[in-house]
Amino acid sequence: DLEAEFPTETSEGMGRRQAVLREIEHMFAEWATGIAQESGLTPEEIARQGVKVTTLGSYRLGVVHPGSDIDTLCIGPPNVRREDFFASFVELLDQHSDVTECVPIPDAYTPIVKLKIRGVCIDLLFARLAKPLAPGSTPEETAKDDDVLKNMDEKSVRCMNGFRVADQILALVPNQDTFRRTLRFVKYWARRRGIYSNVLGFFGGITWSLLVARVCQLYPYYAPSQLVNRFFRLYLQWNWTKPVMLCEIVEPRNDPGLSGLKVWNPKTNPADRQHVMPVITPAFPAMNSTYNVTETTKRILLEEFRRGFETVRLVEQQKAAWSKVHEPFPFFDHFQHFLCMEVLVRTDEVYKKFSGWVESKLRILVMQLEAVSGMLIHPNPLQYDLCGSDAEWPLGCGMFIAMSFARDEGAFPGQTVDLRGPLTQFMEVINQWGDKDAYAGQFRLRLRRIKRSELPEYARDPDGAARRRQALPKKRRPAGEEAPVSARGGTGPVAAAAASTSTAGGGQPGGQQGPARRQRIVNGK
Repeated sequence: DLEAEFPTETSEGMGRRQAVLREIEHMFAEWATGIAQESGLTPEEIARQGVKVTTLGSYRLGVVHPGSDIDTLCIGPPNVRREDFFASFVELLDQHSDVTECVPIPDAYTPIVKLKIRGVCIDLLFARLAKPLAPGSTPEETAKDDDVLKNMDEKSVRCMNGFRVADQILALVPNQDTFRRTLRFVKYWARRRGIYSNVLGFFGGITWSLLVARVCQLYPYYAPSQLVNRFFRLYLQWNWTKPVMLCEIVEPRNDPGLSGLKVWNPKTNPADRQHVMPVITPAFPAMNSTYNVTETTKRILLEEFRRGFETVRLVEQQKAAWSKVHEPFPFFDHFQHFLCMEVLVRTDEVYKKFSGWVESKLRILVMQLEAVSGMLIHPNPLQYDLCGSDAEWPLGCGMFIAMSFARDEGAFPGQTVDLRGPLTQFMEVINQWGDKDAYAGQFRLRLRRIKRSELPEYARDPDGAARRRQALPKKRRPAGEEAPVSARGGTGPVAAAAASTSTAGGGQPGGQQGPARRQRIVNGK
């Protein structure tokens, strides 16, 4: 059942991926050698400078399916600077005849190059070794030792940590095959239930891997089907004031080269005490992989753990099929009211950068909306292709946050819920995008509050919209209908007076551009 729905990569597909990785490593090694020659290194020094392209994430853990990205780490020697990697090496990649996408994001918290070569999507990270390799050692073996982090720059530490964590997970589980089979099911379930997104405040791939690994440690002789049962029960009943850990946290040694590395410790770090569902990475320096989780996403995660546990029990009683466990969450059928955010752009490059910026800031909007009395929210991690629904903007995606109103949360019939504050603050954050001026006029963010009956076709029926949208005439806004809140490239700060207010005409920050439409509760819904 799982193989049909969520198949593993074919041997042919794995061969294609391995060939792409070999090609990238060859390009990286040649480029690094050229940099070394320009730096005046001797042939002997160049021969042992230490260059390696390795993998991390799902690919390294052995959970690969067709279409999945390969998280890849380029380990470079001390003479190769990060600035060079994101300049001349990216230029080299971009000129490659088989590369169809190459988008560098050097200013991200973890700098990355998003690459597509011969149909294989690659997320490329870079870590710079702080000192040359010791004679006879390899970059991968060196990366596993904590001393590799001595005097390493902060961004390289973060990139290196992904490799080190994946390696530690595989070393700490009692049976790697059982771990992989269980993890495949859990990741598929999490995606189908709409709770797979680190950036939005749910759990990302590394967190799901850590949770499954801990269950495997606790029940080393269980089969995957039994582990799935224990997985749901354990984390439904978990005391989340305590962290989930695969091993004890290693405190930093009294070493000047390591003193700047921050280890997760709620006793000494006040910020760590604010984490609501801590799941700690096993490699030094220990970090919390769930720092983005909010009270809203915690509530949703616990609801899904409960549903999963109850459904698996029905499966064990032969009252339900396994497919019932990972049945998709009916997001648009489950709720009546939504906040719709549409990213509209001119080019692929702007789309990747601006949509990534908006997505990375959605958690801020979620936290602002959490504070609205009487309202529960449910963010959807999926991004829906607009399918050409706006003739003026050739590319874009829609993102949705559902809104519901409950008496036990303080809602009452006739209550007016004002969304102006959260939306205004969110738009101010969006307007801080560093590339805003560089891409002036090439992007736009449109926000509007809609009912289920007003959902666009691309959300209700994505496949049908892809087939039909281009044939439909441009849909005009009915007379008298208010325009949506919009952030436009190069127009300056954006005022979000309400969920249906427009600033397309360049209104003053904080000013109200039209009648404020507030959410009104009828019969508590």
